[in-house]
Order: sequence, then C-alpha cells, then structure tokens
Amino acid sequence: MHRTPASAGRPRAFDDQAVIHAARDVFSERGPELTSIVDLEQGTGLDRSSLYNTFGSKQGLFEAVLRSYLEEGIEARLTNLRQPTAGLATVVAFFVGMAQSLRADLARAERGCLMVNAVAELGAHDPRTAPATAYRHAFRSAFMTALRQAAARGEMLARRVEPRARILTSLTMGLFVTARIDPTDAADVCEEVAAEIRAWRRTR
Repeated sequence: MHRTPASAGRPRAFDDQAVIHAARDVFSERGPELTSIVDLEQGTGLDRSSLYNTFGSKQGLFEAVLRSYLEEGIEARLTNLRQPTAGLATVVAFFVGMAQSLRADLARAERGCLMVNAVAELGAHDPRTAPATAYRHAFRSAFMTALRQAAARGEMLARRVEPRARILTSLTMGLFVTARIDPTDAADVCEEVAAEIRAWRRTR
C-alpha cells in the first residue's frame, strides 16, 4: 500500500526502520545496481516521493540499509567473541551458530551477506562499499580478541593467534559466498570449521 509523505510539522505515517528492513531484503535479493526504485516501492510499500523525501535517493537508502545491516546484524553476531570470557569454545559456537542460521532459512541464506555481495558487485573502490574495510576489521578484531584470550589461558599458542584470526575472517567471507551457491553445503563447512577449531586446543 502506497503512502504519501507527511507534510511539514506532521509525523511520518511509517517507521523508518521498518522501511530500511524491507529495503534490505530487496537489495539483498537483487543487488544495489539491479534494484530499481520500482522494486523498492513494491518492497517497502512506499511511493518514490516518500522514499526520496526520507532518504534523498536510492543511494541514500542503500547507505542507510548498509549501516543498519552492519550495526544490527554483524555487530550483534560478533558480541560474544568480544566478551572477556570468550575463548576457543566461543569461536566454535560462532561457526556452529552460523551453520544453524543457514539451515534455519535457506531462502534467506541464499542471499548471502549484503556487504560481501556489494563488494563483489561494485568493487572495493566504489564509494558505496566504503564500509567494507571496517567490516572486515570488525570480524578480524573479534576473532583476535577471542583467540588472544584463549592463548592467555593456555588453550593455544600465542604465535598462532593473528594468522588464525586472519584465516577465520577470510573463511567467513567465503562462506557467505558459498551460501549463495548452496546454503546447506555452507552450513556443512561451518561445522567442519568448528571441528578444526576444537582441534586447536592444546593438550597438557
């Protein structure tokens, strides 16, 4: 259902966050380039004047979607890895949880990761993918935190922390791509990664 934009001094008749979440599904399905304003009208239930008045342009809406995706989705996913109690078991749980998430909604899993998809489509130097470096760093930093704490508790060798954090970050990015091809296979690989991480534990 199309809604007209609110006039000056009147509150909007729609929730910006709900619109952003609906637009996220559209961009995830079609990609930033192929998504048209008509697609966004259909996906959000708003007419283009409402979208333009609120977000300025299709690019402005995509940037809002990407910020929301990173803040609500990715940051929440990394919270446990950043806790003072995090260690190898936490990293294992991350990949087990990723496997469960992929299997829980295969259609959504096939959309992959909005950030990874955008970089693959637009390239790393496109202004719209500027958050990509911070995105990668967020994963690497979170894995590094958990692995450093694991090393401090004698669960693994300290010299292996940084290379393993880099490996896990690249694996995660690759798993998002694999999920677009075959989410069930990606889930299987997540569980295999979890098994490998369990084997990193030092025996005393």
